[in-house]
Order: sequence, then structure tokens, then C-alpha cells
Amino acid sequence: MPISNASLLDEDFSAIGDWTNNDEAPATSTQETFDGEETLCQDTNGGAAGNDSAHINRDIGSIEGLGNTIVISFKLYHDAIGTMANTDWCYMAFYRSDWLLEMAFASDGLFIGDGVDLTANEVGADLVQQNVWQEWTFIVDLSGGVESAVCDVYLNNILQASDVDCSYDTGGGTQDGFVQLIQHGWTTDDRITYIDYLKIGDGVLDISNVQINIGDSWKTATGMQINIGDSWKTVTGMQINVGGTWKTIF
Repeated sequence: MPISNASLLDEDFSAIGDWTNNDEAPATSTQETFDGEETLCQDTNGGAAGNDSAHINRDIGSIEGLGNTIVISFKLYHDAIGTMANTDWCYMAFYRSDWLLEMAFASDGLFIGDGVDLTANEVGADLVQQNVWQEWTFIVDLSGGVESAVCDVYLNNILQASDVDCSYDTGGGTQDGFVQLIQHGWTTDDRITYIDYLKIGDGVLDISNVQINIGDSWKTATGMQINIGDSWKTVTGMQINVGGTWKTIF
């Protein structure tokens, strides 16, 4: 699976002190160990009556500095989400000074904003699942300008859609590098999402920089396979255990 090289941000959510908390009580954003992973947990708790949301944000530096290619990867587990119509969804926003990538994960699908409408722009068909980890990568192409911005969407190593319209021209004045992570629960209580990692960079990870030891000699891996049940499978991701915690390499 293509995964961001994290040249701008490599967030593993082992701590969230670098993020600004804008939770609307009783909704909470907390650092938690979940399913063996260090995660951000966003839980609306009993917030439906007040349209409350779990909300954190951060200035990560210049997204404009990445140039015309922006690659964003993250791993999500939706313990409980709802529909777009009910505003019970997980929302992410990534800003330049002139452009915004916004996406919403709901029980009825993944939606990407085009600057005119978010709720009408579903990618694929009901891609978002509950009670399972899903790994996403968005490869944004801004070479045609913000008015023509498009992205390719990958889910669990499979290309789901190409050239998806994400041409949200903010007209300038927005904060370059501003990132928002929000779990809404406006209609239903206890909407919960876990985020294991968030990586933002200017390209995909080059696994040719990974080495393995063969016969006491380190060899550069330009491609990797593993034998499972007498069948060779291509390795598309790898983790290493550090201090009892599994960390994603690529």
C-alpha cells in the first residue's frame, strides 16, 4: 500500500500534548491504548443533545511547502459512527492558505469536499466500516492549481478511486498547515473513533531504504515477499515491536 513518507508530520498518538483541545463537553479527545495500539480516542459521550463534538487541532507547519503533491495516510477504527445526514461522522480537514482538503467518514460512506458540497460527494460505495481497522492513503495532485485539485484514494492497499475532485479553493486567508480532527455526534450519543497514526508528506515511502540481513550481510530491499502457506505474498506494510508497542515502518 502506498503510505506517506511523513516528511512533514509523523504522528503516532503516543501523546497528544502538541494538539490544541477544542472539545465541546461532554465530548472528549484523549490518548488511549486500544487494541494494542497507542491512539487518539475521540468520544462524543452524551453530546447529542447539545450537538457537541470531540475536536482537536494543530498547526503542523507549511503544507504549501510540500509542493504540488501531498500524501496523507492514517489508520482509523470507528467503534461507533452514524450517517452524514445525522452529523454523526468523523471529520478531518487539512488547510493550505488557499485550499482545503476535507473528508468525512460515516456509516454510509466516505465523502470528500469539492468546495461546493461535502455531503453529496461520496467516494466509492459504503467504504467505511465499523469495528475494524482501516488504513487510508490520499494522494493529492495540485499541479493544475487549487481549482483543479484531485486525489487518489487507497483503502487497505487497494485503489478505490482516482482523480476525485477536491478543488476546495478557500480564496486565501486560511491558515497554512492547520489540521482538524473531529468526531461529531449531533444526533446519537457515544460516537467513537480511534486514530492510530497520521502521516503527511510530499510523496510515498520509498521501501528501497529498508534493509534486511541475509547471511550476515545487509541487503537493500527493493521489493519484499513472505511465504504464507506455500504461497509468496508481496509485503505492503511492516511493523516493528518497540518496548511492547507495535510501530508502523511502512
